[in-house]
Amino acid sequence: MISYMTKKGAYMNLLEQTQQQIEKMILNKEYDENNYLPSEGELCKKFEVSRATVREAVRSMEVRGFLKRVHGKGLQVIDNSVKVMTRSIADMISLRDCDLSELIEVRRIIEVEAARLAADRADEQDLEQLRKSLAVMENTEVMDDNYYHNDLEFHVNLVKASKNNMLSAIVSAYTPLLWDVVVASSQTNYCIERRHHFHRDVYDCIVKREPDAAAEKMRIHLRATSENVETYQKNGERK
Repeated sequence: MISYMTKKGAYMNLLEQTQQQIEKMILNKEYDENNYLPSEGELCKKFEVSRATVREAVRSMEVRGFLKRVHGKGLQVIDNSVKVMTRSIADMISLRDCDLSELIEVRRIIEVEAARLAADRADEQDLEQLRKSLAVMENTEVMDDNYYHNDLEFHVNLVKASKNNMLSAIVSAYTPLLWDVVVASSQTNYCIERRHHFHRDVYDCIVKREPDAAAEKMRIHLRATSENVETYQKNGERK
């Protein structure tokens, strides 16, 4: 006799597979010109699953912000492929134990090149967002939550300024972990003016449209961040 838990496990696997198939449809833009997916009945036939499974998969994706049920019309895609991709990457990260040093290695790969691209591609709106975060940091005398938030926003907006959706998706996926890096790198004898200097240097190079210089300044900044996180972790181990 098949146990209840076995049946439940099989159903959850089927539900997850159905969600992944719908996400794939969104990524491949398999919807009409008004962003509507095929009907639930058509999805049942396409995926060879029950209406209950499709309905539950759709409900989950509505909650996550991918779909909207429009009365009399059907299932409308309300978000683009970037969010689907971001969610997939975030799910992969959550399944693994990633420490801060690994995250900084990833940041070096991504954000150094993002700074280079931003120096070429940033528009005035991008620069304004960077200026706002920088202004808050430069007018803050202590490293509090408001400072950390604007530090984080500076990096997220810099990647957005690269105009590369793939980079933005990856950074959005690991952004929740960035808070720990920002806080950890501030827990050492780290002069707040020096921290401002790093961000200002990167920003100035972007404004001057100097891609190589922007990349190098970001590399220097992340190297210092790595050193401070390492010091913080060693101090924690000694306590």
